Order: sequence, then structure tokens, then C-alpha cells
Amino acid sequence: MKHLLCCFLLLLLSGCATAQGIDEHVDMGLGRKTTIYRDQWVHRNPPEVHVEARDSGAGQSNLNVLFIPFRVTQEMPNPSIVGYTISRIFWQTWTTMQLFPSIEFTGDDTPYRRDRAIQLARLRGAELVVGGFVTYIYPGGTASDTQLAVQVEVHDARSGQLIWSMAQSGIIPVSRLNDYVLFAVKTRLPSDPMHAIAKALASDMGIVIQNWIASPAPGTRAQQMDKNVRDTLFSPRDTIPTPRNTQDEHGKREEERRIANDKAF
Repeated sequence: MKHLLCCFLLLLLSGCATAQGIDEHVDMGLGRKTTIYRDQWVHRNPPEVHVEARDSGAGQSNLNVLFIPFRVTQEMPNPSIVGYTISRIFWQTWTTMQLFPSIEFTGDDTPYRRDRAIQLARLRGAELVVGGFVTYIYPGGTASDTQLAVQVEVHDARSGQLIWSMAQSGIIPVSRLNDYVLFAVKTRLPSDPMHAIAKALASDMGIVIQNWIASPAPGTRAQQMDKNVRDTLFSPRDTIPTPRNTQDEHGKREEERRIANDKAF
């Protein structure tokens, strides 16, 4: 009965784990309590978009991008190294996603500063420049929760205009052991929790840029098809006819009758 109940609970937890993409391992034994190990995941909300490009991103996939190391805004030892490390994870993730054909990472430059970044992008022939800020970071390790908050900006190098600004934060809770009567559930941390959070945030923000690039250009067949679908699903309401002024029509008929009588005489 005990093992049957454990198997049922295992199936239940496996279903939840599959929905969240969590890996599990079960340690079962006759002489000891069954322990279910669950890999901890990054708790986060979708990116908050503060500035969004109004124009379609069609054709932007061929642009060259310059990636500037992030600037850490909180006081801490070696902020430049921390900003460099986090931004490099973002750069590697976006490169793997193949958002742009060329994303150059400037590891030898100072942390991100808007005016300096735009100037450097123009000198290196890049059309877009990406930078940002690490607004909060707390490496909890195995003792406490690990947290990271990042703001990413994308500028048009030619005009200097800010076309994208996004912010997102993530947390990986510390490993915990939940001891029940018949079994125990223990969460396992990734080997590098901070790297896992940074990679998850970079992937989420990269998807936003990816969707922008994939959006149809104005006047294209794809955009016309979208318009046709919207017009079919949401047809315009019937126009309300303008009410006729019966008094004016009656007066007009009387005037025509009077003119006809005058001609008769």
C-alpha cells in the first residue's frame, strides 16, 4: 500500500514537472523513505517592455549589432566584472538564437553608457547597439535565494533613437526539503544558479526581439492577409442612414406644384 501510494504521488508530481519543464529523480528503497528530487527552475514574469519599436522589424535581421557590457547600478565589489559576466551570457544566448547575422561583443570597453555606446557603434559600422544595466543581483548560492534583475536597451546607431527597452527579474529559491509521512521532496539547484537565471532572462527578451524581426513589413502580402482576416472576423458595422427631413421634402413638392401651375397660366 505504501509503495502504491508513492507511485501515485510520483505520477502526480511528474505531470506537474512536465508542465514546468522540471527534471525529476526518484530514490526508492525498502528500508528507507522514498525521496523525490526535483530540479529547481527560474521563477520569473514576462519581460516588461518600456519602449517598443513602432515600425515593423522586417529586414532588421540583416543588421550588424554591437553588444556593450552591462553596467551594474548597485554598490558591490568588482561591478565591471559582474556586468561583463552577465552581459556575456546574454550575448551568447542571443548568438545561439541567431537573432542577427553578426553580434559583436566589446569586452575591452567600459561598461554601458548610452552616448558612448552609440558613438562606438557608429565607428565600428554597426546599425544597432545593445547595452543595459544590472539593477539588482544577489548570488545566494546554497544558503539563500539567488536573484537577478536586468534592464536591456537597443538603440539605432544612426539616429541614436531608443527603439527597445525591456526589464525583467528572476529568482531561483534555495534548495528545500519537504518531508512528508510516506515520502520526501527535495529540490536541487543548478550548478550555477546565477548563470541559469541570466540565460532564462536573455532567452525571454530574445524572443521579444525575434517576434519583432518576424513581423510582416507594411504593404506586404502577409500584412494584407492579416488585414483580410481581421476584416472578415470583425466586419465594420452597417452605416446608419441619415434621417430624412420630411418637412423639407413636403415644402419642395409644394414649390414644384406652384411653379407648374404658373406655367399652365
